[in-house]
Amino acid sequence: MEKKVLKFFTVDNMEKEAAYLNEMAQQGWFFKEYKRFRYHFEKGEPAKYNYAIDYKETTGDEEEYKTLFADAGWENVYTYPILQGNWMYFRKPVTPGETDEAIFTDKESLVHLFQKIRKRWSLFGGLISLFLILFAVFLPYNSLQIFYAILIIILVVLYGKMFINLTRKINNLNSNT
Repeated sequence: MEKKVLKFFTVDNMEKEAAYLNEMAQQGWFFKEYKRFRYHFEKGEPAKYNYAIDYKETTGDEEEYKTLFADAGWENVYTYPILQGNWMYFRKPVTPGETDEAIFTDKESLVHLFQKIRKRWSLFGGLISLFLILFAVFLPYNSLQIFYAILIIILVVLYGKMFINLTRKINNLNSNT
């Protein structure tokens, strides 16, 4: 049996997304893939898993990277290519008495990940917004231009929120050293 759930997490909320996948596994729904803002789950016996999400730039060593995680007991559940990189979803069963495990064990790696994500998505959001602004400027004044203005505002707020949240996370990690 398969279940599809329409849900949206921004890139600055990786922890919330992983917590959501953990919760679904405890209900017996196991993450399979992500398409068009929908999480696809397969039904199984409820189990405690620890899901982790990573963003890996495309460098040609993705299979070796997955093997490194597999050797540590992490299963690569799904890989989603985007912005010259891949969102990689990993999971690992949690055995009784064990604590939840993270794929990033040191602050420097986590800071580097957040910086990489902030740079890529801020640049992407800025370019999309600029393109829409230029496109809207050359449209005759009508309801379509108003639609583009609203879309631009939404994108600026969305990507601005993402930039601010990732910057806060980076600053918090750096100040706790």
